[in-house]
Amino acid sequence: MRARAWPLALCLLGCGLNANDPYGDAPVVSLEDAPPPIHGGTLVVTRDARWAVASDPARDRVVVVDLDAHAVRAIETAPDAEPGRAVEDGVGRVYVALRRGGEVLAIEPATASVLERHAVCAAPRGLAWQADGDRLHVACADGTLATLGPDRTVQDVVRLPTDLRDVIVSGDGLLVSRFRSAELVRVRSAEMGAPRPLPVARIEGVDDEGRSSGLVQAYRPGVAVRLAATPQGPVVLHQRARIGREAVFEGTAATPDTYTYSNRPVSDGARTWRDPCDNAVVHAALTFLTADGAPFHHAPSIARGVLPVDVAVSDEGQVAVAFAGEPGNGFGFGPQVVRSTVAETRRDQASGCVEPSGDARAPGQAVAVAFAGERLVVQLREPARLVVDGEVIELGGASVRDTGHDVFHLDTGGAVACASCHPGGADDGHVWEFAALRPIRTLPLQGAIDMAPYHRAGDQPSFHALLTELQEQMAGPPLDEATMEATAHWLRRLPAPAAGPVVEPAAVERGRALFERADVGCVDCHRGPRGTDGESHRVQGEAGWQTPPLEGVALRAPYLHDGRAPDLRAVIEGGFEGDHGTTGHLSAEELDDLEAYLRAW
Repeated sequence: MRARAWPLALCLLGCGLNANDPYGDAPVVSLEDAPPPIHGGTLVVTRDARWAVASDPARDRVVVVDLDAHAVRAIETAPDAEPGRAVEDGVGRVYVALRRGGEVLAIEPATASVLERHAVCAAPRGLAWQADGDRLHVACADGTLATLGPDRTVQDVVRLPTDLRDVIVSGDGLLVSRFRSAELVRVRSAEMGAPRPLPVARIEGVDDEGRSSGLVQAYRPGVAVRLAATPQGPVVLHQRARIGREAVFEGTAATPDTYTYSNRPVSDGARTWRDPCDNAVVHAALTFLTADGAPFHHAPSIARGVLPVDVAVSDEGQVAVAFAGEPGNGFGFGPQVVRSTVAETRRDQASGCVEPSGDARAPGQAVAVAFAGERLVVQLREPARLVVDGEVIELGGASVRDTGHDVFHLDTGGAVACASCHPGGADDGHVWEFAALRPIRTLPLQGAIDMAPYHRAGDQPSFHALLTELQEQMAGPPLDEATMEATAHWLRRLPAPAAGPVVEPAAVERGRALFERADVGCVDCHRGPRGTDGESHRVQGEAGWQTPPLEGVALRAPYLHDGRAPDLRAVIEGGFEGDHGTTGHLSAEELDDLEAYLRAW
């Protein structure tokens, strides 16, 4: 008997491979040791342009490449350690964060050897080396910002908001990015500034003939894929997601059968909305920042790029942005690597488009980019390769192609992928509101398979029925049974979410006792090993809301199904009495303990 799991929600909607998909005639493959979701940004080229160090989380290794001799050597990591970000220090050592291994490796490129291992936090994400004081900074998913001194012992720890992604040295301090919210946090002398959001973009649509339609749609920045320090200053590669309904027709709602997640036009019968850059409800943008993290501009959209994963800027102002939604070869819906310039991408023109320039397709799926001098280096995931200004260097290793992994990450045909809204198999934290739907927050997919019924109202009896019913919303073709089962197989093996912040054990135990008390009511719905009963409930007078799991809940703001609670305290303080427990009779100290317990999931 299969274990039950959390019901699927927005954006896993008929994701599928396209008519021109290069894997279309290949056999369906479901690897038992399933490759992890793509996070990208796994490549560093040393300052002397001699060595490239590439993390390869799908093969549990780090690969060191001599860019002059094309010699390739691999360093094995522990299974499922997920090597990720890498950075070089002042003497040529390269440090690699193990996303799930909880360590930072110090590597000597010339000998391809691990010199040291540093346990810093449970989920290291971003790395930055600072010449002043020879310090190594590590940003962790749980909000820990740790500084390692010259001897690489922990020198300072600053507690920031959770869900950290990258850290860079900027001016006289540090900039840290938060993943889902795409906020930038400035840290100086261990003091944290207020998080800075990126600006909302307002984009004017076009009609079927490409003329201005007079209709405007707003897009909120989110999913800060990559924060990078460049010769031209800090830059953040991020997504933007549509705010509010797609019915931008000034009082006239689009009919229920017109809403779409893809780049297909939407019409009220008289007027048409089409994105001017041929993008879907989610698109990519590249925002340049001041040293303090303030945006220089309202960044133009990158045209039709699906699943942005990395950005690099050269000394002379070349810009490269990698997209994992295109596996190269003959697959040609959107760009694989966009090559542009700082002048082009730094325009203040939210309604403009950054068009692909010189988008030479590499034979594989791009996951990272860097510059060796002015030579562009692209890392390909499958097959494992580096491409240096068009010249291929084979990295070896077994194939990690998995049909479910492909379905989840590739462009469906409508300029969107499952991973566009569910990066890393989790969620983007965005609240969606379409004409045919009530507001609903994207929900994580870890553990989502085998807990039928599915979808927002639990109206889909099986995972296959869900894909069949909703595939049209992402402009993807119907999937055959073998492909749908391969997708379910891969999703079952998604890694568990990162743990929440470390909290005082005694407070957690007191909070657990409160959580389980009948007069508080949490366990009426949030019970079992994952903190969910897997049932559908009536909330705020409306039926059909599924109980979300509590795993990794501290990293998942905003909260509740429509995202109206900005933090956990807003959920538990009694603002939603009757729907989410009863806590008005608890003291402030008891509320602290209850919050500590939730953060420990």
